[in-house]
Amino acid sequence: MNTIILAGGKSSRMGQNKALMKVGGIRVIDRIAAEFGPESDQMIVVANDPAVYKHMDAVILEDEPAFKGQGPLAGIYTGLKEVGEGPCLIVACDMPFVSAGLGRELVSILKRSDRDAVVPIHEGRMHPLLAAYDARVSDIAKKTLENGKRSVRALLDLMDVEYFTIKEEVVDVWNMNTMAEYKHAEKLLKGERKNDL
Repeated sequence: MNTIILAGGKSSRMGQNKALMKVGGIRVIDRIAAEFGPESDQMIVVANDPAVYKHMDAVILEDEPAFKGQGPLAGIYTGLKEVGEGPCLIVACDMPFVSAGLGRELVSILKRSDRDAVVPIHEGRMHPLLAAYDARVSDIAKKTLENGKRSVRALLDLMDVEYFTIKEEVVDVWNMNTMAEYKHAEKLLKGERKNDL
């Protein structure tokens, strides 16, 4: 499979680049790359500042000038366009505990179903930034952006999507957007049960 990591940039809520924050002494983006590297035919990192990620064994891309700064949807488009065809796993850079096992399962469902995308749902919440997309939908993503829409949901509304419910309690889809959640990540790493923040 092709893995596309959305590295983004400075988070308004976190106040710094989440991809470069360390959990358990390892930068989040390096944790994700180590998890998915062995599974990936190609690894792509889409970032606002490509130079920051030159150490990685990956194709480093930035969004086209017309779509720069337009959020995750622009990153999805950039990554899918680069791949061109076939299944891709999109992974946001703020998911320190995401697993290759879940990624393989999502891609496997995509291949079997011939849908445009497979998006997991956990505890009633949709996770389009940890989902499998067929690269052929890059044109739909581009048109969505050209129409002035920046939400990933706007893209999903135009596609044939299978929603995959994760019933068990997992931390794969857990992401960190605030400093409190970042601190909580360290507790999760130590095996402490996740509590409501």
